[in-house]
Order: sequence, then structure tokens, then C-alpha cells
Amino acid sequence: MGPNPLKFCEELLCGADLAKGSRVCDLGSGSGITSVMLAREYGFDVYAVDLWSDPAENRAFFRRMGVPDGQIHPVKADAAEGLPFEQQFFDAVVSIDSYNYFRRDPRYLGEKLLPYVKPGGRIYLSIPGMVRDCHDALPACLLASWTPEQLE
Repeated sequence: MGPNPLKFCEELLCGADLAKGSRVCDLGSGSGITSVMLAREYGFDVYAVDLWSDPAENRAFFRRMGVPDGQIHPVKADAAEGLPFEQQFFDAVVSIDSYNYFRRDPRYLGEKLLPYVKPGGRIYLSIPGMVRDCHDALPACLLASWTPEQLE
């Protein structure tokens, strides 16, 4: 749903040591485009967790994208309240441009997210931002992916 989630996902997982078939939570998956990438490009067993997206709509999208049923599991859940899974369920959690939306509580990571990650598992977070304001002279590399309105 945010700006260029596929690029963020690709850069975030560059060099990641997750095996094909790993159980991955796409936390804040939105419409599911990153879930499709995680399933198709990396071969993960993906749980697409989002508060606002309709699981039936996401499932239909996954099918249109050619992802077999059972490789991506759409789940409607409020991550701020915890997740509806067994503890130590995931090999990894991937969160692209969403972690900051559901909790700024400093205890969230340890109390509401880490319990669902297996020992030795990984958490990959990507939150876009600017190092300095560049709105008066937008770089061409940003305009290749984002419109001036999105950057505003």
C-alpha cells in the first residue's frame, strides 16, 4: 500500500539467509503484493497479516498472481494486540512500511511480536524515510518510483 514496497522488500532481504519453505509473517501486508513476492521469488510459506485488508480479496489477488492456494495465508488481525498464532510459529517476520503504524510502545517488540518468532529467527523491518528534506529539488531516482504527491 505504501511507496514502492517491492523495492523495499528486495533490498531488505538482500543477503537474507532464509531457506525456501520458511514460514514467514508478512506483517502489515496490505493488498498482498509483498506476500506474492515473498512466495514467488523466495519460495516462503507466507502468512499475510493485515488489519484493514479483506482476506477474501487478498486470496483472489494471490490466485490471479498465480500463487498456489496454501502458499499464502491471508489473515485479518490487529498486530497491535498480538497475533493469532502459536508462540514460536514463524521463522521470520517481514514488515514493509507498516511496523510504525501499529505500535510505538517500546515493549511491543518483546511482548507482542518476538514470542511468535522461533529462537534464532529473524525480524526484517523497513520503514521509508528521508535523511533530509528534498522537496524543492526532487531527485530523479525518487521520481522513478514515486509521484511528487506521494513524496509530499
